[in-house]
Amino acid sequence: MSEQIPSYPACPFSGEPPPLPPGPVFRARLPGGDPVWVITGYDEVRTTLNHPFLGRDLTTDDPHMGAEAAMAGALRDRTLLLDGPPHAQLRRLAGRPLTPVRVAELRPGIRRLADRLLDDMAEAGPPEDLLVRLAFPLPLAVLCALLGVPERDGARFRQWADRMTAIDAATRDETLTALHMVFTYLTERLEEKRTRPGQDLLSAWLAAQEEDDRLTDSEIVQLAFSVLFAGYESTAAAIGACVYGLLRHPEQLEALRASPELAPNAVRELMRTQLATPYYRVLRARRDFALAGVTIKRGDGVMPLTWAAQRDPGRFPSGDVLDIRRAGAGVADFVFGHGRHACLGAALATTMVEVAVATLVRRFPALRPAVPLETLAWHTDRFPGGGLRELPVRW
Repeated sequence: MSEQIPSYPACPFSGEPPPLPPGPVFRARLPGGDPVWVITGYDEVRTTLNHPFLGRDLTTDDPHMGAEAAMAGALRDRTLLLDGPPHAQLRRLAGRPLTPVRVAELRPGIRRLADRLLDDMAEAGPPEDLLVRLAFPLPLAVLCALLGVPERDGARFRQWADRMTAIDAATRDETLTALHMVFTYLTERLEEKRTRPGQDLLSAWLAAQEEDDRLTDSEIVQLAFSVLFAGYESTAAAIGACVYGLLRHPEQLEALRASPELAPNAVRELMRTQLATPYYRVLRARRDFALAGVTIKRGDGVMPLTWAAQRDPGRFPSGDVLDIRRAGAGVADFVFGHGRHACLGAALATTMVEVAVATLVRRFPALRPAVPLETLAWHTDRFPGGGLRELPVRW
């Protein structure tokens, strides 16, 4: 058995894409010492993420697991960690206000917000950090508005999120303090919406509570936390990574400028090739089962590598090559998860990334990096994903 995951990088796309590890299923050890089955094939990862014999595991002794384990231990109940029928019921109720139809209705407002943010960036003049000007404020403003959280409180949430997303930099106590503050804040907002409902997610979930008493106040608060925490950080990282990919491949940027209708396909291809995470999740086998010719025993750890699956040559010929015209790029569906634990806000997150990239390319046709791209630093200490530390640009 190997001492660590072969070719597993601390930050997968901080330069050239790493070589694919052996696969589609192989045995290895995590850096913390725990043995796992590593899953890399597209079909095998897809099966793993929705397998009935696999469940979440927050006990693996590995530094990458620290932030999630700390948060899980502090949750008032384990709503966000449910599996099986209770989890499916919760997703059905929670997902009602996040349907594709509802998300489509939000697109014009997201576009206006992106234009306003880029107006401010243009007024400030180059060079500017695109993460500060667009990637972080856009999803934060959208998600706060969606939840009915005042925009003025966004800065406070960003401070809390920065503490919670640090894997190594923040101590466990800092993570738990920030988590407590977020839950307290959202509980207060929920009480406000109970007496003064609006056109927002908290109000919609409260209405669902009246229809079905299985949606508790604690569940609503945890759902709101999940939307803010996961949606904000991952969407900001995706915007930065997609723009970085276009800047690294100017011929693809020019193709998108010439054919802006390619934006939806381009974003999916960019997310397929540019997004990966230094964090990984270990699942735990509840029963013996076979996968790709190997037998996984009850109690074994199973780790699906979604970034490897997104480059599986059997699914994506020349998978390391960025091609915004690639047929079927939209089926690279692991960026926001898959199966019963897929992100409820995946459609919204994808829409925000599409709007951000398309608006940026339209507004700044001479967009270019302000520093050599190879000098940019990537986060290796962020949960749930990595992302650029900065992205200075000129236009």
